Amino acid sequence: MLFGTASGLANGVILPIMIIVFGGILSKFTSRSTDACTLNFTALAIESCPEGYTLSASNYFSSLSICKFNLTFDLQSEITQQTLYLTGIGCASIVLSYFQVICWSFTAERQTKAIRQKLFQSILRKEIVYFDLHKTGELNTKLTDDVDKIHDGIGDKLGATAQFTASFLTGFTLGFVYGWKLALVILSIAPLLFVSAALFARLASGLTAMELKAYGRAGAVAEEVFSSIRTVLSYGGQEREEK
Repeated sequence: MLFGTASGLANGVILPIMIIVFGGILSKFTSRSTDACTLNFTALAIESCPEGYTLSASNYFSSLSICKFNLTFDLQSEITQQTLYLTGIGCASIVLSYFQVICWSFTAERQTKAIRQKLFQSILRKEIVYFDLHKTGELNTKLTDDVDKIHDGIGDKLGATAQFTASFLTGFTLGFVYGWKLALVILSIAPLLFVSAALFARLASGLTAMELKAYGRAGAVAEEVFSSIRTVLSYGGQEREEK
């Protein structure tokens, strides 16, 4: 669990860094196009190109392999270096994503297995009055569907929560470093986002509780009907049970 959380946090930090590196690649293209308009092509041809070679803005980029430009003029070298950085970061993200998902999925399997065992042991210790109030089908639903909901909640979703939290914090930190004015504007609407997320989480939890309760009652009825299917058919109670 700890390793999966650490992988999720590291994976979350990677995404803003990838955006910064990709932005650097785009900046190289835009700055190079500006530099190409201000270069002294005559002096640059005398310094770096073969004798008699005519250098201009139209053939500058195609002349990178012919002329021995200084590395400061070599766009291809700069882009290649940035691309290698981006590739390395992407490979690291793939590895971290794998460990993030596999560790939390393994943890969810162990936890749900333990929950089912504890729940089954608790049911066996109940008094007989408990089974008069709760149907066996409802208990079966609790052992399967309810625990599966817990599995879905603590599986890869917790790893994704750690990842998105790290991305959010890292993104805002880099935002203040690279453009604090725009970051403040975005931060002004953050309370609205938090309130919306809290309301959605509360609504989702309430609907999930209602869903589990309804499934429990339906499972109890289905279990009772299927266990006494001959009695239901003999008395013609199909339509009543369908409701």
